[in-house]
Amino acid sequence: MNFVSQFSKVQERLFLQYIGPRNDFDIIIVGSGIGGGILADALADRLGQQKRILVLEAGSYIYPTHVYNLCRFPNDALARHFGCDTFTQPGNSDSADYIGEKPQLNLGGRSIFWSGLIPTIQNWELAFFPPEVRSALAAGLLNQAGAVMNESRTLGATAAAVVNELRQSGLNADFSIQETPRALHQPYLAADGVPKDQFFTEPTGVFNTAELLINQLGLTPGVSHGDFGGLQLLLNRYVEDIAYSNGRYQALTTNTLDQKRRTFNAPTVVLAAGSIESPKLLGRSSVFGSLPASVQPLVGRGLTDHPTTADMTTLVTRIGNVSIPRTSHAKIIFYSRGAPEPDGSIRYPFDVQMNINHEKWHLRENDPSGPQPDPRPGDSRSQVDIKFSFGNCLDEGNEVRPSPAGNYVPEIRFGNLRWMDRLAAQRFPALAGWHKSPDEVCLVLNAVTHSIFSLFRDGEVPARPQFESWFHPNGKGFGWGTVHHAVGTLRMPFRSQHSSPNFDFTSVVDENLEVAGMPNLYVCDMSVMPFSTAANPVRTLVGLALRLAGRL
Repeated sequence: MNFVSQFSKVQERLFLQYIGPRNDFDIIIVGSGIGGGILADALADRLGQQKRILVLEAGSYIYPTHVYNLCRFPNDALARHFGCDTFTQPGNSDSADYIGEKPQLNLGGRSIFWSGLIPTIQNWELAFFPPEVRSALAAGLLNQAGAVMNESRTLGATAAAVVNELRQSGLNADFSIQETPRALHQPYLAADGVPKDQFFTEPTGVFNTAELLINQLGLTPGVSHGDFGGLQLLLNRYVEDIAYSNGRYQALTTNTLDQKRRTFNAPTVVLAAGSIESPKLLGRSSVFGSLPASVQPLVGRGLTDHPTTADMTTLVTRIGNVSIPRTSHAKIIFYSRGAPEPDGSIRYPFDVQMNINHEKWHLRENDPSGPQPDPRPGDSRSQVDIKFSFGNCLDEGNEVRPSPAGNYVPEIRFGNLRWMDRLAAQRFPALAGWHKSPDEVCLVLNAVTHSIFSLFRDGEVPARPQFESWFHPNGKGFGWGTVHHAVGTLRMPFRSQHSSPNFDFTSVVDENLEVAGMPNLYVCDMSVMPFSTAANPVRTLVGLALRLAGRL
């Protein structure tokens, strides 16, 4: 199991859960992560007590915070404790199919395991989205999404000064170089990073939908009999089936604590369980047979993530006249401007993510009263890490297959065999019109690495990669595909590749996220994405959730 099933005392004392006798609601949302949580919060704000809204969450209340930041245990050890280990399937038809890290099923979904980074999709990537969605996101929804997540504007003087130096270089022509926006821990910091009081002196990056929903419900212990309008929440409720009759949907649920079943109904249902769980639910549901014949084979197909390289590391003392002390930290992103080459291909179909003194990034390391990490005793230089994050089109070879009868775990095909070969031969041509060998791909990465590192100084000499370890097809290269930002299993209309002049409107959901052939059945999670962006796609999903809230 990759979720905790419990009813804790702290949960009982913190917020209400619905135990009322009424099973009828106006809107049911399945899942409480970024998509479902933001949607539920926005609907509750807009509708107040006018409508009965129910959020069904399969998991339990764990902690309303980013659990990686709770203590000084290594991230991987803490992740495994909460079931975030690598997903493998004994007997899988292809041993190369696996996903690094499982999805999290709990109140708040993956958002409570998330570092709070909220970078932005770029214009060249929006070209893969259907026109109506693209224009809405660009016209203000992305900005609204940042405001909802309490976006920071700066991480301090050193970070701002480093960005300014980088912008003076030739890199500025191809990349928009910015501090990576980060969520602020409400309510202690203002949007410009200045503390409202003395509790914190920097953004903590803590934002999650568990906290958002708890705030919406109110800090009221006990249970809600709920014979009134507004938002209601039920945890430990696994949705077994979605059926439809007489203009209403029925959500058949199982209580994971006592196995009792209960059916709730509403004219509108939103699936927001994530890119793995939502296609599983739709594929096994009673409504699946009512989907158009052209749409049924697309359910679960296209699973895509953005490929990232391994980290490239160097040690530095300054950039230009800006000193970079070991006590400083920054996270900087180089957004590709999507500049075209003469042959029409995209020169740089990737973003570059930079960490300065990454060990200072985590909240757990920011306690001045505790022991401070010193990964390089006696070395006063700062560490700079960069990695490349590519966009990715939908991959028709990847699939969340229907679960076998009586089994909740489907076969998941997510090819990672010969990762660099697969990227060079299949993914990069679709993404950017690249027709480069693995060696040629590495030459591009190494050239950009050299351009960035040579701006920094290690003493008086230009910085170089540690141990002169450059990217190479048979050495340092791409990491494994993960499920961190998996998208595309219940796609909206999409552009299949960079060179395609038209959109494919044969999709599971339309531009308004409504499932084909099923009125008022919507999807609001990463599964609807028609493209995996180079940057963390969470801001884009929040924008889509706000758009759907307005429609509903």
